[in-house]
Amino acid sequence: MKIKIKLIIIASLLLIATVTGFSVLLNIQLTSSAQGIFERYLSDVAVVQAASLNTYANDIADRFDVITSLPEVQTFTSGSFRSGSSEYETVSNTLNALTKSGTLTSAVIYDEAKNVVIASGSSDSVTNASGICNTEAPERTPVIFTEEGSKKEWGVSVRGRINKFFVGLVFKNDGIANIIQQSKGLIFVVDPLNSIGVTGQTYGGNYDAGTASTQFAVYKDVAANAAAVPARYVTDDGEIIAFAASSESGWKAVVNQESIKAVQFSVPAFNSVVGIAVAMVIICIVATIIGIIIVTKPLYKIQDILIKISRGDHDARVDIMSRNEYGDIARVFNDIVDNIIVSESRYRTIIDMSDNIIFEWNLATKEVSFSNNFNKKFSYRAPSDHFADSFLIKCKVHPEDADRYTSDLQKLEKGENFKHNEYRIKNIYGDYIWVLIRTSSIVDQEGKTVKIVGVIVDIDRAKKSENILTARASFDSLTNVFNRETIEVAINNEIELIAARKSEFAILFVDIDDFKFYNDQYSHATGDQVLRFTATTIKNAVGDKGMVGRYGGDEFIVCIKDSDNHDPALVAEQILNTLKEGFDSDSGDHLTVNVSIGISVIKDNTKRVEEIIGQADDAMYKIKKSGKSNFGFLES
Repeated sequence: MKIKIKLIIIASLLLIATVTGFSVLLNIQLTSSAQGIFERYLSDVAVVQAASLNTYANDIADRFDVITSLPEVQTFTSGSFRSGSSEYETVSNTLNALTKSGTLTSAVIYDEAKNVVIASGSSDSVTNASGICNTEAPERTPVIFTEEGSKKEWGVSVRGRINKFFVGLVFKNDGIANIIQQSKGLIFVVDPLNSIGVTGQTYGGNYDAGTASTQFAVYKDVAANAAAVPARYVTDDGEIIAFAASSESGWKAVVNQESIKAVQFSVPAFNSVVGIAVAMVIICIVATIIGIIIVTKPLYKIQDILIKISRGDHDARVDIMSRNEYGDIARVFNDIVDNIIVSESRYRTIIDMSDNIIFEWNLATKEVSFSNNFNKKFSYRAPSDHFADSFLIKCKVHPEDADRYTSDLQKLEKGENFKHNEYRIKNIYGDYIWVLIRTSSIVDQEGKTVKIVGVIVDIDRAKKSENILTARASFDSLTNVFNRETIEVAINNEIELIAARKSEFAILFVDIDDFKFYNDQYSHATGDQVLRFTATTIKNAVGDKGMVGRYGGDEFIVCIKDSDNHDPALVAEQILNTLKEGFDSDSGDHLTVNVSIGISVIKDNTKRVEEIIGQADDAMYKIKKSGKSNFGFLES
């Protein structure tokens, strides 16, 4: 059985066992604390419905903003247009169109005296805006609005000043009705003016309580005084529990139930929880399967790469770059593959050059054409075939190669050939790639060059392979001394030969004092000059007495062979004195260099390379602490 299948089975069993145990414990808890759960449920319903009311009220306010921001509404309310004007007709048609579809039932524009200027639909005969919308409500605050003579048909009114007039809108109560119907039990809402709304009914805050049904009148004061958080209320006989919650928009939700239903509530609640638990188990199992697939995917990637390599794809590499165990395995795996195929790099480079681009330059017509595979490599699209518009002229050559390329191109124009030169040219992806350009002349019967035929060979991979090989060389590219790996190998060789030679050797750990000063005060280029000057000085002082390597940053390691005949102290003094003489930097400044040198003399082969270098490093730090620019010993 595959590892992936085993993990999925184990995880699924654990999830099922965990959720089953949780459900049993939850049933016990629900049964013993049904009242508390029941009340929390009512409280949560009130909070949720209050949030829904807040969303609904904000939506109504936003729709008010959208309608009042219409250009025709803005234009009309900004002027003093009256009946019969084109602006009047335009905004009137717009309001009528808006009320014929959707949830908007009426719209009105009125003045300071509440006199109707424009009303939609059948409301045109109304002269006072209060008959169409609630003109007493705060601006941009949705409230319940009941048409005169009908307390069962109600909507939601919102009004506000727009420029010189007021605009009032009334929407159907569908949104609130949906909110009321979403909850089990008896729920009603209260607007910011304390008007009570239920499905099919409304009881205005300024109505006589006697006109409201007894069922809701009991909670009128409760709704009016509802806090921002759910408030709990119980009737005098203790049979009804109500919870009221307010929203930021001022709308309130009131939910009430008979307290006897608390026990009954635990059963459906438990069933709901069990249903949720089952759903969670399914979701968790699916998530677990997906997670296991994701976690084990790198293993299959490595497996696929192994198959590709076994079939001859030596360029295949694992692309897992994470910092976990898979990433470590991938990096080690890639290093191993690199080492295995390094001997085949030249062969692969030749194979990679098979996508050569052929071009032809007709000197008589001054036209240049390229082979069809040109567009796959370079993004340039010549406006014409003329030489002046061709890629040979317009290509983006690396600044370091530009002068050489221009010179060779001028020779080519005179009928001379490219001398197998290599250049870096920007490709279709905006990267500089190495290409090799070869040309051959075609002459007529008189020996005059009439055409130039050339090939552009992509040698970028070959160059990269060359860089990889160069990076693995023994020398540090900046200072031209041995790199860290090579100097450590050299010291290890001295350890192995110390007994046979019956001689001692010494390690000098050289660290440039305050190297950061050169970078900060001058430039990093000057810092590189300091490193090169230091490396050259150390090499000259050591001569054939040993080896020099750059250990890292501004640190150098010197291995003095036969140190009982070649005094390391004299070498250290010569290094210190020569560095203090300084050098003239490219910036025109004469710079001196100070270093601290720690010396460890090795007399036997019992220590490892790291310990020996560490001893010299310790000796160097003692010099640092005691004033710098000196040397000191730590014998072993």
